[in-house]
Amino acid sequence: MSKLSGLPAALFLGCAAVSAVPAVQAQAPAASWTAGTKVYDQNGEEVGQIVKVVGDRIAVGIGASGLVVPKDAFVTTPKGPALKASKDKIVAVLKQAEADAAAVDGALKPGAEVRSADGAAVLATVKSIAPQGAVLATKDGNITMPRAAFFLSKKGLAVKVNEKQFVDGVRAARAGKQGG
Repeated sequence: MSKLSGLPAALFLGCAAVSAVPAVQAQAPAASWTAGTKVYDQNGEEVGQIVKVVGDRIAVGIGASGLVVPKDAFVTTPKGPALKASKDKIVAVLKQAEADAAAVDGALKPGAEVRSADGAAVLATVKSIAPQGAVLATKDGNITMPRAAFFLSKKGLAVKVNEKQFVDGVRAARAGKQGG
């Protein structure tokens, strides 16, 4: 069974950067959006198949991995829907995303400091690991953050927001918890 990567944006951005599909190809038609439909790369090489469609998002199983991209990341080819990148680029981006996720998992341990996206501020400390992410101890109390919110920066474990965004988010979450 395919597992879907938690870093679909990396692939989408990587695909957009190397897009070389001729302008005569159009966005893939709605009839293409069904589970089991084969998906190709910009050169017509099969890369995987559609696993699930939810609104404008398409989950594509690729080997033991996968990705989620918007419908506009596809074009129609004579074979069927194709992503706007080569298979080599798609696989390379997936491997890098998996390596990045493994690095975060290695750093996401109780006691680890969590920094702002720019690395300038220590925002919290990992208190414990939860199935949905990590419980962080902040100066305003504990908060749970999903694993997808973390990345490994040059200064260590970080979240994908700046200090102000983090503090505002923690305070809003704590206020909602106390008021609800």
